Amino acid sequence: MRRFAALAAVLITPVAALAAPPVVGGWSEVPGAQLQAEVGAAARFGVAHLPKPHGALVRIVGAERQVVAGMNYRMLVVLKGGAKWRMQVWKKLDGTMELTRFKRD
Repeated sequence: MRRFAALAAVLITPVAALAAPPVVGGWSEVPGAQLQAEVGAAARFGVAHLPKPHGALVRIVGAERQVVAGMNYRMLVVLKGGAKWRMQVWKKLDGTMELTRFKRD
């Protein structure tokens, strides 16, 4: 019986380590190659909800994501005219979005 328990522990431990779920709540960087594809819609939504007047979105400089009840995106964007804004957009589980923080940089 001891041999079986020892063998089971050796075989099960690596499988359990591989099946560990991602840590919820931590921020991770969105790679540059994925910025437009993953963050583009949230960036456009955020810019549309900034205080007026402001220019159109020119580019996303960088972004981070956080798994919550949906996904938080924290980003730095450049608008037409050169204005830079730091924004946080929450993409909810139902697909709707909310601009939760913004600050001109």
